[in-house]
Amino acid sequence: MKRLLFALSLLLLCGCAREVSPVSGLALDRIGDQYRMTAEIVRQDSLDAAAAPAYLSATGRDLPELLRGIERVLGNELYLDHAQVLLIDEEVASDGILELADYLCQHEDMRLSLRIAVVRGGDAAALMQQDDEVFALSDLLDLAAEQHTLPDMPLYRVTEVLHADGTAILPALKIDEFKQIAPAGVAVFANEKLSCYLDGDMEDGLDA
Repeated sequence: MKRLLFALSLLLLCGCAREVSPVSGLALDRIGDQYRMTAEIVRQDSLDAAAAPAYLSATGRDLPELLRGIERVLGNELYLDHAQVLLIDEEVASDGILELADYLCQHEDMRLSLRIAVVRGGDAAALMQQDDEVFALSDLLDLAAEQHTLPDMPLYRVTEVLHADGTAILPALKIDEFKQIAPAGVAVFANEKLSCYLDGDMEDGLDA
């Protein structure tokens, strides 16, 4: 709630909600030989309205092109310093994530505490849009990290361990049978690519 109030305070200080477009979450999917990025934007159409997410997407071959594409769709500059979560699909994870993590760490507006999660067996953008509450995903991942049910791996830590030996563990999420977002074990990376999942004491391959 504090994060939401802070984001909304920026909107009010600017005098017009439509002049500022803070991003609360990002989703990255591979579509054929390109990538699609979807941004969850904090939207408030009036001072009396509750904040609600809006979603914008763009396709491209690398992150700079994707971000520029979303800004063209938005017609405004993206504010990434409030982004809490980046979701990636299994194809992106299988391609390798070191270059992605390095780019995000070096981006001047990106939070080093950004959480990255793998969407297991589904579309990253679809999962992000499953919940209509701003910052709901980050709250889920923060709580899971505090309770040690999913790895506590913010962006800076992911980058450090990947550079150390190419291995990392990231939280995995899915849409369950009740159409709700749920933890889906741990995504294990070897040589910076998705290798398998761990569910408690059971190890699953990518075909599971």
